Amino acid sequence: MILVKKLLFAPLFLITFALLISQLSPIFKSSDFIFSLSINNLFQLIIISILLSLSSFLFIIFATLSFDLRLILPVNLLISVIPMFFLDQAIGVVLAVAVFISLLVSYLSLENTLKTYLNFQPTILFGPSFRRLSSFLILVISITYFLASSSIIAQNGFQIPDSIIDTTLKFTPQSETTTKIPQELVDNLIKQTVKDQIQSFIKPYLNFIPAILGLLLFVTFQSLTSIINLLIYPLLWITFNILEKTGYVKFTTEMRPVKKMVI
Repeated sequence: MILVKKLLFAPLFLITFALLISQLSPIFKSSDFIFSLSINNLFQLIIISILLSLSSFLFIIFATLSFDLRLILPVNLLISVIPMFFLDQAIGVVLAVAVFISLLVSYLSLENTLKTYLNFQPTILFGPSFRRLSSFLILVISITYFLASSSIIAQNGFQIPDSIIDTTLKFTPQSETTTKIPQELVDNLIKQTVKDQIQSFIKPYLNFIPAILGLLLFVTFQSLTSIINLLIYPLLWITFNILEKTGYVKFTTEMRPVKKMVI
């Protein structure tokens, strides 16, 4: 029964992390996703950020309740295999290794906290561990995206998304024409001209684009999760209160001797 209680949050973590990787899969197959200006892409980024924060939260809860490296390691190995089912083999292996290391380092840091704390306050105890793991995952995702986009650009080159060109042209004053050329043809000609000019400008810097893409993805996820993570602190407090009220966990009060100097 105790083993079941220690592992109860492991399936929840596994499912949430699998959903996270499945949502990341389309991004790793595109080199221009982060530049695409659309409501659907913004919504997808928010969903990924929520899943990322929730995965970090569930791992911290699972690791706290299990508090045993013999249980943590098999779960970490199982979790690390998930990217290989959704991503290209090379990218999947890189992400798998990076995720495993991130989870292991996070647990070892958490283990030290659990061995040395004096008063159980979940937001204070687990907040730093949660934020650290969340940042680790964002970092490894961004590095993996850098490697994936480097491979894509090396094979197919890089094209500025049409959405950026269209948005730019909306703020550009249009000159009136007295010719009989259809306006749509004029717009397409202007769009193609602007696109060619931008492509010519970025061509010498093509090797730097994957790094820029990875950095933009990191900043985007870091910004979104920093907002979402504000909800994690009350969620930590609520979770452990529920666990206590239901008898899932118990707390004891200890009276410890204190050594003081007197004259």
